[in-house]
Amino acid sequence: MKKLFAIVALLATTMCNSLLAQNNLPGNLNAAKSRKGPVIGVKGGVNFPRLYYTNPHLSDLPHDFILGLSGSVFVEIPFNNRLAIAPEVNYQQRGGATSYVYETQYDVNYRLDAEYVSLRLPFIFYIPISQTFRPYLFAAPEAAYAIGGRIALTQPGLDIESSNINVSAANYNPIYLGALGGAGLRADLPLPNFTLVLKAEAAVNYGFLDTFSESEHQETATSTNIHAYNQQGTRHSAGLELQLGIGLIPGKKDDVCTHFNGYAPRHIRY
Repeated sequence: MKKLFAIVALLATTMCNSLLAQNNLPGNLNAAKSRKGPVIGVKGGVNFPRLYYTNPHLSDLPHDFILGLSGSVFVEIPFNNRLAIAPEVNYQQRGGATSYVYETQYDVNYRLDAEYVSLRLPFIFYIPISQTFRPYLFAAPEAAYAIGGRIALTQPGLDIESSNINVSAANYNPIYLGALGGAGLRADLPLPNFTLVLKAEAAVNYGFLDTFSESEHQETATSTNIHAYNQQGTRHSAGLELQLGIGLIPGKKDDVCTHFNGYAPRHIRY
């Protein structure tokens, strides 16, 4: 039995060394040190959102980008060296700001901050230029729901000089359906028990649904800023995202090749 085990160990060691040698050939993206498998990780960054209007009178007002936070938990599942899918749960702040002069004498400042939790399904296309660094393109559908936020208004000299209220279904459509697309760079850093994955991404997002509420359009709820928002046309959310991510590809604790490569058989007597 000992002789049989020693022979099997020698054969396994030879086969593993042969596979490792093939995988380490120049240009081979499946090198032994680069683990394959799902990436589990988190991302965080900033979003620069703005509100866009279809009504020409509203779109002509000076609309500003605002700064919001963004964060995700994701699992990236590879299909091959070029294609992957990476479902994620995302938190994001969206909205916009407007400042203008009403009737040549009243300074009006309006800002909307909305907080969302969303589900995204990015499809990733990698450009495999090396074992360590891989640029990529991605596109994703997104479904989100507004979980909170504030609408702030100041207009000194008018009947309602200021207002600060919570975002609700009466003054904001909480449902968001949209898409995003962008580019990124991934770095794989092999370590003894796992591979560390670093990501940097830039993307553009756009919402397809009107962010005005039905109550505003039906005039059963008054808009917070009646001068700028007269419920004509539609209002959409869009923005630019910048995110950094970190993830892990766990290593196999009982790697067969590692086990046999560490085996040193005793002298076999025949």
